[in-house]
Amino acid sequence: MLLTFFKDPVERFWLKRCGPVIHETQSAFSHIRVREKDSVRSLMFVRPDGGEARQTAIDLSAPAELQLAYTRFMFASFLHRQQQDRVLIVGLGGGGMVRFLNEHFPNTQVDAVEIDPMVVAIADDYFQTRSETNTRIITEDAFAFFKRDDIGRYDVIYMDAFLKPSEDTDADGAPQRLRTVTFLKSLQERLRPGGVVTFNVIENKSTPDDLQSIRDAFGELTVYRADRTRNLAIVTSRPSEESLRQTAANLDETLKLDLSFVSLIKGLESNFQPR
Repeated sequence: MLLTFFKDPVERFWLKRCGPVIHETQSAFSHIRVREKDSVRSLMFVRPDGGEARQTAIDLSAPAELQLAYTRFMFASFLHRQQQDRVLIVGLGGGGMVRFLNEHFPNTQVDAVEIDPMVVAIADDYFQTRSETNTRIITEDAFAFFKRDDIGRYDVIYMDAFLKPSEDTDADGAPQRLRTVTFLKSLQERLRPGGVVTFNVIENKSTPDDLQSIRDAFGELTVYRADRTRNLAIVTSRPSEESLRQTAANLDETLKLDLSFVSLIKGLESNFQPR
């Protein structure tokens, strides 16, 4: 009874926020749930303590609209690299970022690498995210993928890979071997001239070390804090704030997306200090 007493409030929270579970499975990498509320489906990773972490939310009636704050801030990449003809997303989830790019930038070639074949299947079956024209879903360990000779170069690499927390990850599930300076420097070799990497970093006690590793690998970075979350979007270039504001205004005027680039500037951390 005590276990039920403590778990019920958590379940009530997720029921209210994301709806009931419509699918649940255990893969070799994660305990996965799909929840649905109205037309919005959410992909959840269940933590060892029974808590849940929301990885993806897609409104099936408007799949190109970014539902989660951190995904909006990941596209602060456009403030640093406007020309995105070929991009790579590491960590598929349900594919919210893929669907955004497919709709608003249909000429952009999108590669998405996901280690877990169960996540790839769920993205297809429950979120309608799959390989199609200008989109290639690759089921492979990103560490091995970047060692291949045939992948070419990208304008932007989006690093958004998370697993169930374990001894091979940090406390929030970020794989340790994707965080070393050696690995980060290998990403540079996969960028076109002027290309950038954008990282989704969940702020915790290891964040200062992670930022230092990115600085060591790339030399400079810009930090954006997503609204009311622990998510930081880290972009591997550092234009002046004035330049970023001008670029944001120009993008809002020319692209006319639901996403406001000017609003992303509010998350700019001029001098990042961990909380």
